[in-house]
Amino acid sequence: MKIIRIILLMLLLWNLPSIALFAYNPSLGSLLSYSTIGLLGLYYLFETKTTPNWWIIILSLFYFIISSFQYYEPFSDYIRETVKYFVFVIGGYELVKRVSKEELSFFIFLGSLSLVVEAFLFPSNFGRYSGFYLNPNQAGFICISGYALAYSLKNTSIKLLGQFVFTLMGLLTFSRTFVVIWLLLNIISLRISIKNIRILGVGVLIFSSLVFIDEVVGLNNPRFKQLKNIVTNKSVSVNEINDDSRTYTWAKFYDKILESPVFGNGYGTLSGKIGQGTHNTYLMIIGESGIIPFTIFLAYIGYLFYWSFFLFKKAPYLIMQTIAVALYLLTDHNFFVNYYIILITMWIQYQIVIQKKLFTDIENQMETKKIET
Repeated sequence: MKIIRIILLMLLLWNLPSIALFAYNPSLGSLLSYSTIGLLGLYYLFETKTTPNWWIIILSLFYFIISSFQYYEPFSDYIRETVKYFVFVIGGYELVKRVSKEELSFFIFLGSLSLVVEAFLFPSNFGRYSGFYLNPNQAGFICISGYALAYSLKNTSIKLLGQFVFTLMGLLTFSRTFVVIWLLLNIISLRISIKNIRILGVGVLIFSSLVFIDEVVGLNNPRFKQLKNIVTNKSVSVNEINDDSRTYTWAKFYDKILESPVFGNGYGTLSGKIGQGTHNTYLMIIGESGIIPFTIFLAYIGYLFYWSFFLFKKAPYLIMQTIAVALYLLTDHNFFVNYYIILITMWIQYQIVIQKKLFTDIENQMETKKIET
């Protein structure tokens, strides 16, 4: 089962089915996609069964059932995606229970390196890089997830290396979401230890690396020019910074959401399957399936926030990862599509379960000692 677990982590965290679909051959992409689901089913079948992920299962049941009420596209597509998703959630939760912090960091680390490979070997006139993840913002999510997870590593040298690489790779996406979350996580890291201020010193090396890459491949990106202007104390246009703002995109969907807030507008109507996507998971859920799944989803995110904050002293990386997921989902509508996003979210959830159990065990031991004395 260990071999299957490693293959699944490669397929999921390196986004291999999507790469095959868009970059090589649609048939190969479909084969890898179904193979991934098949391997997850096989993994679940032969692995020891434990408690399923009721949070995600209940959320997904309400989302998929209610959103189907107004789905008028080929129903076979809806059934296929729904079945694949539930196989993934059930099998994927058993998978994440057996993935360590070090193992997850390793696969995310290797996946993030695909960005610099793309920058050097396949320089783009677009000026933003995504590597295995095909979309710069989604690549930014992988990098910020790895950056948050780096705070869980005990070896200081490996931790610093991870922070440097994840930051540099994340900046190659030129994702504003990545930068905002990165700054917020660094502020939080000071609560862990004032020594974490050293990452700001590493920032000089990171910026120098970006300048070097720009000299070699040419980062034809206006956001990099803005960054250089800020560093060199030159004027930067506020209009340029706010260009292509997500809030402008969200505003296009407010009226549609308010037209049907109870049952939504149907599966795929705000997630890009039918027309333009809203680039916001929260708006997508309420817009497609209404208030009930939206409330469950908010409760789920609230659960992650509450417990990761409660466990901050024991596992500070959990609140960092939770913040990364919650803020990223404000800018992306693919929570039910991109499996690596759900995989990382479920991993955070299970780590909370582990830490809660450890906390309870410690309290019970303390109570036992009090009784004995």
